Amino acid sequence: MRGEARRGEGYPVVLAADRMLTADYGVVFDAMVAASQTSAAPRWLLERLLMGDGRGMEIAPLGLRRVEAALRQAGFGADEVAVAGERGLDAVIGPATRVVGISVGEPLGLGMNSTTMSEVAGGTIYPQLYFQDLLRRVRRLMRERAPKARLLAGGPGVWQLAMHPDRMSEMGIDHVVGGYVEGNIAGMVRSLMDGKEMPGVMDGQGVEARLIPRLRGASAFGSVEISRGCGWGCRFCVMARTPMGHLPEENILADVETNLSSGMRDTAVLSEDFFRYGASGAKTAPSKLLELLGRLREMPDLRLIQPDHANLSSVAQWSDDELKEAWRLLVGKTGRKHPWVNTGVETASGALLAANGGRPKMGGVNPEEWGAFCETQIRRLCGAGFMPMASLVLGLPGETEDDVRKTLEWVERLGDVAVMIFPMFYAPLDGAPPVKMKSLRRIHWRLFRACYRLNFKWTPRMYADHQRAAGIGWGKRTLLQTLGRMQTWQWQARFKIQNSRFKI
Repeated sequence: MRGEARRGEGYPVVLAADRMLTADYGVVFDAMVAASQTSAAPRWLLERLLMGDGRGMEIAPLGLRRVEAALRQAGFGADEVAVAGERGLDAVIGPATRVVGISVGEPLGLGMNSTTMSEVAGGTIYPQLYFQDLLRRVRRLMRERAPKARLLAGGPGVWQLAMHPDRMSEMGIDHVVGGYVEGNIAGMVRSLMDGKEMPGVMDGQGVEARLIPRLRGASAFGSVEISRGCGWGCRFCVMARTPMGHLPEENILADVETNLSSGMRDTAVLSEDFFRYGASGAKTAPSKLLELLGRLREMPDLRLIQPDHANLSSVAQWSDDELKEAWRLLVGKTGRKHPWVNTGVETASGALLAANGGRPKMGGVNPEEWGAFCETQIRRLCGAGFMPMASLVLGLPGETEDDVRKTLEWVERLGDVAVMIFPMFYAPLDGAPPVKMKSLRRIHWRLFRACYRLNFKWTPRMYADHQRAAGIGWGKRTLLQTLGRMQTWQWQARFKIQNSRFKI
């Protein structure tokens, strides 16, 4: 059925996401904290403190909004495509439904953050549990109301299903599609609606950045893409072979305006490398990003502008004055002091990073100088007012004790600046088992402890700074700080256990 969706018949195409992916987070860091929790933390506390007031019918993950926009652009009508959170599925799935597309982040809990948190804190990571909740509800409604419909999964975590097709079958998922899909999702959906035979695992086709369809509804935490892809080739990253493309400034502004008109107050400007926006290849173009930030700051209803990832080889191409201007435009009049940006250091051992495909990411820096280079750039970010967040990967193939020691010494040298450093266990993208806690050596736990000394000091300050700027009240901020202290005690207890085991 491709005509008007009659009352009670449902929509031919339903796009859905779980409660965690459709929550109304106050700031981006809320989503990061929520995604890092395991069942060791009470679910009710997670939902009350981090996941908003239930506007999930209105908010959807950015990727799902792109799928919606691509379908509408290809001729699907407003009465044919519905976007819903878990709570809204009853109203949109019915006898007319032929395709249910679900967004997946952590279907099997195999991502690096998920495996790390589950190993250290115990329990099952909540993104996996919320996905399971969604899947149960979707399958029940499909059995009862839409037995002819097929279930299609896509999104950033779909690689986990593609690597484990047996699990995909167990879950009742008919098809998965990997990668960006704007170029061929309409054809896929039409074929599925027509009952054609389709492979279980399919490849999506992206489009040029200038052709990415504009959003038609609110995206989670007001997120918009400014760039897409990365292309540096790191073997532990799903974006390794996707070249970076930059969205036109007018399209970005239009996406932000769509979010603002839907009631959002803040935006997250997403890129795998914030400071590379507008670049030609690896050569950055600071004026283009500064112009974009300036135009965003002119939007009267926009409050927070929140970046996410940045590569230090791009930071190195910016002058100190340009970094300070970026800080000024991000902060605006919000009262925020320390915008964070996540920098993927991965390891202070340049030789180890290069051996794992990271040589292009290093931007021509000699592997022996990688650690010192990263330290310099992080100090420059701090000097400009940012609070960098560095990620490390433990257990990379070929890692030696000397590699870990170099990274430990690197962390200890940064003890005098405001920086957060989060180590994660290596999780292969080829379906092989991730690194387990029991395989860590004494030197790994020394590194963990050094990182979390910094995190315990600076993360609460950064978090409170962002929450105040987002208008989150004192009571809720206090409760979140209490939750943070509880987690601090949990990690400190884990360190004591390991200290006893290794006599650190």
